Amino acid sequence: MSSWWRIFHVVLILPLTLMLIASLVGAAIDVRFSSWKALTDRLRLSAPNATAWIWAAALSGFMYGGNWEDLFAVAASWFALWKENNRQVWAFAAILVATTLKRSAGTLRPALESIRFFDASGFYHEFFGRFGPKDFMGIPLHGAWWILVYYAVVILVCNIGGEELWWRGYVLPRQELAFGRATWIIHGILWSAFHLFMQPTLWDTGRMAVTGLALSFVAQRTKSTWPGIIGHSFGNLAFFLNLVKGVVSP
Repeated sequence: MSSWWRIFHVVLILPLTLMLIASLVGAAIDVRFSSWKALTDRLRLSAPNATAWIWAAALSGFMYGGNWEDLFAVAASWFALWKENNRQVWAFAAILVATTLKRSAGTLRPALESIRFFDASGFYHEFFGRFGPKDFMGIPLHGAWWILVYYAVVILVCNIGGEELWWRGYVLPRQELAFGRATWIIHGILWSAFHLFMQPTLWDTGRMAVTGLALSFVAQRTKSTWPGIIGHSFGNLAFFLNLVKGVVSP
């Protein structure tokens, strides 16, 4: 196997797997290993209600991005607030501001990218250039259907499962006890900072901060980890589609 394949698992998958294990162990300790239901309730993995599914759809559109996707996210957010019979105008105003910032940030991109935190031309560029379309971590993609299955399982379980169960399932409820209604702001900023290794410029930091705040806002509002899992999956979908392109390429 390619050395990039080993690096992918040591640098990315192993830490995320440990995060997944830590969330399960921590939650089990909190509920004193009483039952599976108590564990899922602690991690906010109980079946979400209809409104939470709508928020999940809105978050998915927001994180995937695009003209129609952003419009769908705004419309779904409004529908979710209407379902909640919510008269807090600030909530919908915040969603509109976040979407506007995300879309208008493109005009500021050259200026924000000029502010660099580290050199991305070395390992960073090489590593993230190994997600297709020609190869995945040094392994040729053409016709390698097994890579799609393997990547989907590993990313869904270790990456998205690890991050969401730890951050939204385990950490967020604890932070809510300390910070109350403002938790989503603190939590979103901290989750964004957790990804600083992926942010070589101020442009990347700002984009991740908006995403982090959206994730934490929905997670705290719905008291469910599922919207984050679903939205996070759509946010990472571009990587998977790039691999698909490589596998089916002639």
